[in-house]
Amino acid sequence: MLMADILVFGAHPDDAEFGMGASMVKFVRSGASVALCVLTRGESGTFGTPEQREREMKAAAEMLGGELEILSYRDCQVFDTFESRVRLAEVVRKFRPKLVFAPYHTNPSFHKDGAAHPDHTSTGTIVRSALRYARFAGLKEAKGEPWNAEHLLYYMVPRSHSLSLLNDVTKYMDEWQAIASCHTSQLSLRDGKVLQNLRRFREAYGNVLGVECAEAFVSEEPITFNLGMFLNQDKG
Repeated sequence: MLMADILVFGAHPDDAEFGMGASMVKFVRSGASVALCVLTRGESGTFGTPEQREREMKAAAEMLGGELEILSYRDCQVFDTFESRVRLAEVVRKFRPKLVFAPYHTNPSFHKDGAAHPDHTSTGTIVRSALRYARFAGLKEAKGEPWNAEHLLYYMVPRSHSLSLLNDVTKYMDEWQAIASCHTSQLSLRDGKVLQNLRRFREAYGNVLGVECAEAFVSEEPITFNLGMFLNQDKG
């Protein structure tokens, strides 16, 4: 049976790598298994063909050392429907993860903010419902055995939103840049400065944490109190 400790959803081929790629590297290098589910091939984007973008995401997944599941949604046509919830529930049942990541489901930012793409927020909304659907044994439309994913965390956090968790990724930034650079067609974004801009976000989060670089996440569920974490006994 194909399983993964961590399942990361992204609407487009570069979402996960650009949004939380250094954390994925950290997870894999720490011994966790990671699977990435990409809903579209980014065919409506300004740069790159669907075929090129598929090659790029496969190269990135291979460099990361993670599994890759590519779905057949159309770029700019990712909507929260019953069928979408069932389809993503099937992906959850296939990989049976303990921890799931998705783009944050709400973003009030302006239209030029890349994180506010409608496909991103729709993906987060669908995933939230899909985790519930994946548990329901009576939902006959969903293939696979029921599965209860323990935790859901969101990346692509709106700048106006309070953060729940910051992950120190300082040691993994070089690997992150190499993996993110597999998405060659997208390196022209932001006048060719997309990776520099993404690094600045990580540096800003790192400054909050007191380290060089960090990635940010939101949890909507209560987090179990861990005294060791607050006493810096657990720095993972």
